[in-house]
Formats: sequence, C-alpha cells, structure tokens
Amino acid sequence: MDDAAPHFVFQIVAAHESDALLRVLGPFALVAATLRSAQLTRGEDHVSIRIETEGLDAQRAQTILRRLENMPVVRGVGFGWLGAAAPILAQA
Repeated sequence: MDDAAPHFVFQIVAAHESDALLRVLGPFALVAATLRSAQLTRGEDHVSIRIETEGLDAQRAQTILRRLENMPVVRGVGFGWLGAAAPILAQA
C-alpha cells in the first residue's frame, strides 16, 4: 500500500463487554477495510480501541463512522487520518 495515501484512524470508547472488540470490528469487515493496526486498552468501565486502516476512500470511512456511532456498545468515536493531505469527506 502507498504510504503517501491517508490512513484513517478511528478512536473508539466502548462499554466494557466481553465481545466489544468483535462488535466494533464488524463495520470494518462490511466495507472490506484493510486494518493497518488495532489496539485495545481496558479501563475500569470501558475499553478504548484504536484502529488504523489503509486503502479506504472517504466515503467508506464515513460509512464505518456512521455505523460505529449507531452501535449500542459504542460510547464515543473519534475519527481522523494520518499521511497525505486530508481527504475531502462527504457531508452527511
């Protein structure tokens, strides 16, 4: 993959449930996203999950974001990119 292309990064705070990571990964699988890295950190009553992707266009990244925001297990989502100039994101 071209390192100059942007890598979308999702920072997710989810409920401390045994299947939270599997649930959060679902939207990435649905759009056939390639994961560059994933990291989970457990807190007392939540988990923080950082997922970096590659090869996504802005539309698919927005689709993942919307699906994550609508998941009951997800308490909050941060979204951004690393790499090349910021992509133009579709307006919802």
